[in-house]
Amino acid sequence: MFDIYLTDTKKQVQFKDYPGTQAVKFILNFKKIFPCVMELLLPVLPTDNNLEEMQWESTTRDFEIFKLLVSGWGIVEIRLMALSRYKNREFADQIVKNVRKQITTYQKCSTIEQDYLFLHQLHTAIDTELVEIGEKFYLPTLRQLWKGYVSNDVLQANVK
Repeated sequence: MFDIYLTDTKKQVQFKDYPGTQAVKFILNFKKIFPCVMELLLPVLPTDNNLEEMQWESTTRDFEIFKLLVSGWGIVEIRLMALSRYKNREFADQIVKNVRKQITTYQKCSTIEQDYLFLHQLHTAIDTELVEIGEKFYLPTLRQLWKGYVSNDVLQANVK
């Protein structure tokens, strides 16, 4: 669990929905997947520099985006696990690597938009593979969840 101070509402909230017990380690690892995390949650070091008591600052909107990324990655992991059983783990890992390379073409987009597009393109690739075994498309759900957080062009991945 870690504490987040929402600067726009002047409220302190606790976030518990992440794997593991070390919040700082989780954030640093999650930043490798979604670089915008460090824009969404700003670290506030305690006066004694004890990382166990680290706090974070965010706005309500940025915190909601962060929560979308956490839950979104959980869904990706579940779907990749299913794909690795259908194909194999190396195949699933290669999909992630290929999509990560594609995202570098969206340099005109903000980091948050790039991270959404990473999720979008991952689900597109996973949908393409899993539809063969009767799995329904996830993209409409993803777009609904992110509506209002990114532009309609980004939502539909119509970015050039």
